[in-house]
Amino acid sequence: MIRQLFSSHASFISQLKTLTGVLPGNVRLYHLAFRHSSKAEEAYDSNERLEFLGDAVLSAVIANYLFKKFPYKNEGYLTDIRSKMVNRSQLTSIAHKMGIDQFLLYSTSDPLLNKKSLVGNALEALVGAVYVDKGFRKAERFIIKKIVKPFLDIAEIQISEFNYKSKLLEWTQKTGRCLTFAVKQHIRQGYRSLYKIAALIDGEECGLGEDTSKKNAEKMAAKCAFEKLQISVEEFI
Repeated sequence: MIRQLFSSHASFISQLKTLTGVLPGNVRLYHLAFRHSSKAEEAYDSNERLEFLGDAVLSAVIANYLFKKFPYKNEGYLTDIRSKMVNRSQLTSIAHKMGIDQFLLYSTSDPLLNKKSLVGNALEALVGAVYVDKGFRKAERFIIKKIVKPFLDIAEIQISEFNYKSKLLEWTQKTGRCLTFAVKQHIRQGYRSLYKIAALIDGEECGLGEDTSKKNAEKMAAKCAFEKLQISVEEFI
């Protein structure tokens, strides 16, 4: 039994080193990074705090990377590209490609579980774990070598990524209409929430989004509104 546990532990460390390019020190941090709140009795025993930290570290590293890569681009351009590089759908796609879903620990019976966001959140938590365990420089190396260079083609991102919420606001202002978002449903279970939000144009519901994050639910509602109103994305690119 002891030999089996040691083998499992050694395998996890080996997988982490392949995943991050860093030999882990505090292995407990990495187990925590993959533990969703649905499997935790207390909020601090899930990956939420590491996700919060990882989000900030990832944003800082990407900002520095873009600042050096594009010395003649203005602040607006840099902000827009950074936003597209670290948005939820992008991180979720990258996390699946990296195989992070294989490490996740979560409850399949949780009614508030949003499986779409689990993997991207865990990637941010993993960044946070590397930062706490090894410091900023190694976290930066992990982000650049294992996330940015293999998966983030900036030229492609400029074409494929689209901020539906901001562009819907731009469209309503241009056409003399009023855009608002209304919470249709807010379910709380313990310290977690699920939001169902409607995008309203001149008071009429045009799209509906659902997510554990209010901000992400608004983005999804805006995308639905774009599709329902048949607004052309091409005119904003």
